[in-house]
Amino acid sequence: MENSKKWQRAELLFFTIFTLVNLLPFVATKFFPSMDGASHLSNSNIINQLIFHHNALVGQFFMMNPEPVPNWTSHLIISLLTLIMPAFLAEKILILVILSGIPFAFRSLMQTISPKNYLYSFLIFPFTHSMFFFFGFFNFCMAILFFMITLNYWLRTEDKPWNVKRIILFVLMVAATYFSHIVIFGLMLILILLQIVTSSIIGMLCKKTDIKSTFRDLLKKILVVTLTAIVPLMLFIYFFYSRPGTREITYIARKELLNFLVTVRPLISLNPILEGKYTVILFYLLVCLGAIGALFFIVRLFRTFFFKPGNTQKSEEKLLPHHNFWWLLVSVFILLAMYFKLPDAYGTASYTNLRIGFVLFLVAFLWISTFRIPWWIGLLAAVTGFYVNTMLTLYYTPNIRDLNKLAVSCNKAADYIAPNSLVLPIYCLDNWFTGHFVDYLAVDKPMVMVYNYECQMGYFPVKWNEQSEPNYYLGNPAKPEKYINFELTKGRPSLKLNYVFILGQYDPKKDWFFTTLHGILTEDFVRVYSTDNCSLYRNKSSR
Repeated sequence: MENSKKWQRAELLFFTIFTLVNLLPFVATKFFPSMDGASHLSNSNIINQLIFHHNALVGQFFMMNPEPVPNWTSHLIISLLTLIMPAFLAEKILILVILSGIPFAFRSLMQTISPKNYLYSFLIFPFTHSMFFFFGFFNFCMAILFFMITLNYWLRTEDKPWNVKRIILFVLMVAATYFSHIVIFGLMLILILLQIVTSSIIGMLCKKTDIKSTFRDLLKKILVVTLTAIVPLMLFIYFFYSRPGTREITYIARKELLNFLVTVRPLISLNPILEGKYTVILFYLLVCLGAIGALFFIVRLFRTFFFKPGNTQKSEEKLLPHHNFWWLLVSVFILLAMYFKLPDAYGTASYTNLRIGFVLFLVAFLWISTFRIPWWIGLLAAVTGFYVNTMLTLYYTPNIRDLNKLAVSCNKAADYIAPNSLVLPIYCLDNWFTGHFVDYLAVDKPMVMVYNYECQMGYFPVKWNEQSEPNYYLGNPAKPEKYINFELTKGRPSLKLNYVFILGQYDPKKDWFFTTLHGILTEDFVRVYSTDNCSLYRNKSSR
């Protein structure tokens, strides 16, 4: 017994150390250069300018979204943190929460479901830096964290008496999941419902309880979940009901979806060929563990009924898998059906299949942990997860360093911009991943970037102020050949742009816009900052 406790403490220590080592490459640079991360930082700055500083210029262009949209969590955390620290530090704290919270939340959930097979919790590490993490979908990552915490809390307390404290805590967990990501919120409720129904049926079959008491207990649990989630549920329905009726619906071919499963596509961020060589190992590991678990069950069944035919009823009870086995198995099939049936994009919502696939793999590994198989197989699985995670991290680390240099270059340009200026960002790089890096310019200083993709979506905390947003222009209205007017709303006044920030190198002969822009920059602007990829031009009439 003493040796067992020592082993558990040593294993927990190693898990903790590995968690810390795993997050180091993602906090070692000034910024974690994700695809959308810069936009989240800059919009969190806008939130602060609107709420805490009452910035008049920012208020002309932006407003808080009056709808309680399900993409608030990371913005709220960053906004509050940037009141007392720079944006890059706030981002680091958020990343620390994600990269340390998810492993321990998964481990705790696995220990609740299958206390003896906690070694499988090491398989979570490759899932901490998924494509959603690299894409800067921090709200989704926070939703995964709250999803596991809430599910774990439900499993541990479902049969305990519900008091006010426990209900309030569960309400907050459910709400936090919704305000992080709507898809994960929906999947969480589906899994909880499946757990209630499955455990009730298994309990009735094993304990031979009567149908009436089982049905009463079932309704009670469903009622508890419904009442605690009633507000997010209403917001969930309203979110889809209030969206436009005509939307572009996109499906992915089943063959491609199947390939996504084999390569564990939700983990691939930058290069499908290079990363796929390692992520595919996790798929075959999952298949092998499932086959091994089934084989051991058949062997035990054979030995029990053919070599130890004593008390058959008692033997059957020992052989039957725990109800978590059946609940997670049903969940895997339901998630698989949703993965193959639902569209990948529905209007502005996208990556639906991969989001479901991500949860599917987490649930599948939780299901694997319920098998009664030797501990050394779990150790081999942990080593495999350690290997895959290490190889992926070694690939990501130099890419993070290179992308961080570009992010820092963009952020450094803000030193040459006067507060409360009007800035036109222009992106000229041929790189799909860095399209929003221009937003690193506006993560700390009050300014208005006249391009903001989040404000156009309608499901982020900040949106364009359509009632007062002015027009803006470059050049001289008296010289049409050197004048670009960005007329968004007819009849409204136009403001002169103070700065032009260009990421990449533009071709003056490309088209009318760049030819005119070149003439305006040459005559009316002066370049005040320049690196290999960044150029900042200040209007000569601006101080």
